[in-house]
Amino acid sequence: MSSLREENPGFQKPDALDRSFFARDTVAVARDLIGKLLVSEAGGRTKGVIVETEAYLPSRDSACHAAKHRTSRTEVMFGPAGFAYVYPIHAKYCFNIVTEVAERGCAVLVRAVEPVEGVSLMKRRRGLDDERRLATGPSCLCQAMRIDRSMNELDLTLGSLVWVEEGLGLNTEPITIKNSKRIGVTSATNRRLRFYVAGNRFVSGPARFRT
Repeated sequence: MSSLREENPGFQKPDALDRSFFARDTVAVARDLIGKLLVSEAGGRTKGVIVETEAYLPSRDSACHAAKHRTSRTEVMFGPAGFAYVYPIHAKYCFNIVTEVAERGCAVLVRAVEPVEGVSLMKRRRGLDDERRLATGPSCLCQAMRIDRSMNELDLTLGSLVWVEEGLGLNTEPITIKNSKRIGVTSATNRRLRFYVAGNRFVSGPARFRT
């Protein structure tokens, strides 16, 4: 599949997606985030087309961090939609967006983006030159876009520091969005709550996870 890179490099960003986009069914949000643009202005502007997400549900989903206990770490998941939930993993971070309504405890993990702006900055941060590997996987994405724990509880609808906006990427060519089992979970392993652009080389994991 050809690149999802934006054809118009001079395109000016529209407003950040508003709260109503995120205050919906988590699975719907996870799927609809595919093709949107994740933007970070932390330490320099970087941008990528979202090509892979995972939904974590408010009930009957033992892989969701909010499933067992409400803790200080997961408190943001029980608040309004559209806020960032950023948690550490192996000295790096994973970026999630809270969904639905307050007290539900659910979110969407953004797993991978296709870089479209600030690529050289991403390469320096990641210490590599292979563009395909810059933001393929949640911790790689956060390192490339300088998303860290300080962004936890950030209101993404304000369009400041980190946000999500409409994108041109998926409008330039026909694409197929598929779903599969989530990657790296140890419970609720059969839930098909991972969404990705089929055949896109920036999707994380081995080739079999991209087909």
